[in-house]
Amino acid sequence: MAQEEIRQSYTSLSEPPTRLKLSLCTNQYSPLHNITTAAMANKSRPKKVKAPYRKYVGGQGYITNNNTTTVTTINTDPTASTNTDIIYSGSMEEPEQADEQFLKNFAHSTLKDSNDIIETPQGLYYYDELNESIVHIEKSSLSNAKFNKLKRFIVNRNKDKNNQEMPRTADSTSSSEQLPIQEQQMTLPWEIQKMILQYSEVIEPSFLVVCKTWYHLCIPLLYYSPSLTSKNFNKFVDAIISNKKKKLGEFVQELDLSTILQSGKNSFVSKLLRRCSPGLTKFTAPQTSFGFAPLISLKACHQLKYLDLGLVSETVKLQELLAAIQNFKHLTHLSFPRSSIDCEGYREFVWPTNLKYLKLSGGITNEFVCETEWPKTIKTLEFSYCPQVDEHAIYIVLSKIGDNLTHLYFHYPMPALNEHSLDHVFRYCSNLITIQLMVDYCSKWCFSEYMLTPLLIPRPLTTIYLQSSGSLGIGAKIHPDDFTIALWEKRLPCLKSISVSSKLGWNATSDGVEDLVSALEEQDASLYVSY
Repeated sequence: MAQEEIRQSYTSLSEPPTRLKLSLCTNQYSPLHNITTAAMANKSRPKKVKAPYRKYVGGQGYITNNNTTTVTTINTDPTASTNTDIIYSGSMEEPEQADEQFLKNFAHSTLKDSNDIIETPQGLYYYDELNESIVHIEKSSLSNAKFNKLKRFIVNRNKDKNNQEMPRTADSTSSSEQLPIQEQQMTLPWEIQKMILQYSEVIEPSFLVVCKTWYHLCIPLLYYSPSLTSKNFNKFVDAIISNKKKKLGEFVQELDLSTILQSGKNSFVSKLLRRCSPGLTKFTAPQTSFGFAPLISLKACHQLKYLDLGLVSETVKLQELLAAIQNFKHLTHLSFPRSSIDCEGYREFVWPTNLKYLKLSGGITNEFVCETEWPKTIKTLEFSYCPQVDEHAIYIVLSKIGDNLTHLYFHYPMPALNEHSLDHVFRYCSNLITIQLMVDYCSKWCFSEYMLTPLLIPRPLTTIYLQSSGSLGIGAKIHPDDFTIALWEKRLPCLKSISVSSKLGWNATSDGVEDLVSALEEQDASLYVSY
């Protein structure tokens, strides 16, 4: 009788068109499943029994070391007993009613004690509490349609179970309170979360481990404008240069190396510029480690809008610099290096078309200043430590672009200028809004009626910075009464602020300063003392 039952089991398992196999990883034999052995030739021969040993295999779960194969077959017959083998005898093309019945029988018989199902690329997994085992539903053993139906059926079953277990209050009348807890929780769209992160003052590195989406949202913000010092510069270089696949340099848009002192190499700066070139818009060069190689790499940064080389102490040839930036269509701010000495090739140079701010410094010559075709788009012009530029060259520049300037700054020292060199600035620049003058190179005649001549429209000058080097005799060159008379005679009708260096030695309690303050208050202006 036992041999007849085994023969029938082999016959039922040998019909591939009418079977659906699910591999079950268990550590004990369950009475709910039919376990068949490979060979039973001689019943009288004693069987070799091996101790059960469970081993975890990635993607499969726990497996045993015996040679038996655990096979579970599922039947769509609703009258079949749950305590016997469940056999599914329908074909893959049967109607949807048979599929639904198959899913119900499978779920109620096998998953009745399961709480959760996990989806992986290898298939579905669930934990069978009755047998204390992990069950793997292989996707390859099911068609795509049946696999998706099975997944939807189990998810809906768990959702219905959660709805039944959710407690209800006695005074709950709104329909929203009857929804499951998962649906009551409000989730912000990713676009809103991105805007919130963009307005955050600080992006912490811990934000990257919240989830995968936050990682992709925070990485561009974290590398947008890194704060670099001599301590973390080498780590930053390793992160940008070593991780070529992540391409973290493409997220850097503002790179400030002004705080890097004696900790970088030309090769490091050159590689950084190449890695960050796709999105770099603002770059401040370091004091050292900016030689020929970084200058060549600078050519690849076509998106630059701000380029500050004012701190560079190494020798930079202006011809190479001008050749590197001539194709920068978006460049608006440019500061020359203070150590540049070679000005050859400036006649063939083409300035960037959108240049608005220019700071001249270093070894530029009078020929370069006088013969260069300055772009008409410049609105702000600065002179900072130009030892070879004299008074004649400055007024040549102002005669070409002086009417377009709105901001003009002079810094100390300018050795080629004398004590009255800047007295005629207002004759060439009638549209200035802000001006900074060095008392070392101007006098009280700068604010007289001969220089501040009447215009067709009120002079738009609003801010004056008066600086001094502190040399002997400089404080007596300009008196507060010179400004007071100019204000009373309406030469500066739009003036709102005067900032005076404390090195001029003006006494805050003197009559001249009090009269100046009264004149400024009449047109809602202020007087400041800078230290």
